[in-house]
Amino acid sequence: MYVLEDEGLSLLVVRHGTELYRSYEDGVRPLLELVDWFPGGLEGATIADRVVGACAARIFDYLRVDQVIGLTGSISAEHILHGAAIPFSFRTSVVDIRNRDGTGPCPFEQLSIRHPNPRDLIPAIRARLAEGRPRR
Repeated sequence: MYVLEDEGLSLLVVRHGTELYRSYEDGVRPLLELVDWFPGGLEGATIADRVVGACAARIFDYLRVDQVIGLTGSISAEHILHGAAIPFSFRTSVVDIRNRDGTGPCPFEQLSIRHPNPRDLIPAIRARLAEGRPRR
């Protein structure tokens, strides 16, 4: 957990003591990189993420990770991870993940509600990113 803060990371993936992936980029792009870089999944891996919402939780479930550690996690992420039997811990739990301006819900969280199946969610995320900054 401290490595996220100490090194300014947004996401870190470790399996059996070996670092597999790290990102300094905020948002959902690192999640899509995980999907692209690890098409066989991430069984045995622990994910440390700054912000874990429903969108991230669905992708972590899709990748079959073994554990999720977050600085901040949403209640919906807790439900998804619990339902997938993925152990998790969040330093801070929040009702929902907000957009960057803090004026409403995160648009990718909204996508994850409309597309609960990661096989549908991932293309929807890519399409939204291709449109540019999500509309409020």
